[in-house]
Amino acid sequence: MFKKFVPIVAALLLASLFGVYWYFNYFNNNAALATGQKVQFTVTQGMTTSEIATMLHKLRLINTPESFRLAAQLRGLDSHLQAGNYEVVAGMSDKEIIEILSKGKVRYNKFTVPEATTINQIAAKLQEEHLGSADAFKAAAKNYTPYEYMETNNPDVVYKAEGFVCPSTYYLPENASEKDILTMMVREFNKELTPEVREDIKNSKMPLRSIVNLAAMVEEEATFKEEMPLIAGVFLKRLQMGMPIQSDTTIQYILGSQKKEITFEDLKIESPYNTYLHKGLPPGPIANPSLEAIEAVLHPVKTDYLYFVADKQGHHHFTRTYEEHLEMIKKINGEAAQ
Repeated sequence: MFKKFVPIVAALLLASLFGVYWYFNYFNNNAALATGQKVQFTVTQGMTTSEIATMLHKLRLINTPESFRLAAQLRGLDSHLQAGNYEVVAGMSDKEIIEILSKGKVRYNKFTVPEATTINQIAAKLQEEHLGSADAFKAAAKNYTPYEYMETNNPDVVYKAEGFVCPSTYYLPENASEKDILTMMVREFNKELTPEVREDIKNSKMPLRSIVNLAAMVEEEATFKEEMPLIAGVFLKRLQMGMPIQSDTTIQYILGSQKKEITFEDLKIESPYNTYLHKGLPPGPIANPSLEAIEAVLHPVKTDYLYFVADKQGHHHFTRTYEEHLEMIKKINGEAAQ
């Protein structure tokens, strides 16, 4: 009797296997809908698998809602599809879309922080690109010090996170808060501090906050990276001699914008960041420098130069005395006028 049912069971098993094969290679395959276009959509909190499937069908991302629901059920993921903003390519299979939704692989936004930008500039850029609130980012940066080397008790520091945001390109999760974004950027800075860099910092006998402070001015002054170590050498020489650093970059920071030409009146602005009026380093970094600028401070050119001035192309000309400095300014201005 049992032998009579063997062929029937085998036939049913083959039919089932064929059905599964047919499903995964036809219904689960959305190749007919492939356009190569990226389609964005939002899964809101509380949406059921059925509602998600209906939405995806209307967007022409899946063949049928039924096939999508069945694929999610067979994988045990029908109750694990997560809310969020997503981006998929038309033509992806049900399986691929389900994997994205079940793992919460939300859409990412590309955002670049250029070298020597300030917290205020980054905040404005985030808002301009509709990725966050400028005010919220600045508020997050004001007292953010996740690493001991960022800490300071100086009440004149505008943003404690200033200087410690790594210039780089980031891929920000769609729903990232301003604090999340800042955390990502500061964490990237910390990653840049390799064991070799940390050893150089230790050997310099300077706190990292002071190194970054100097590096920010060096970065802002230098148009050409090869000049950074010599500019760093001049600033360090001035500090050793008790001379004011007198960097126009600190005046630009006070003004909050890049002014084409700094006036004598600007140099008189009363601010703890004014390195013409106050000796030593400003209260905090005036920008977020690159690793190259930090390396320049760690490995400066030892020099007797105390002055430098840039020509119209951005190349700096270095001199030892104030008289030589004035002569160089005349020479550069004379060449520019010709």
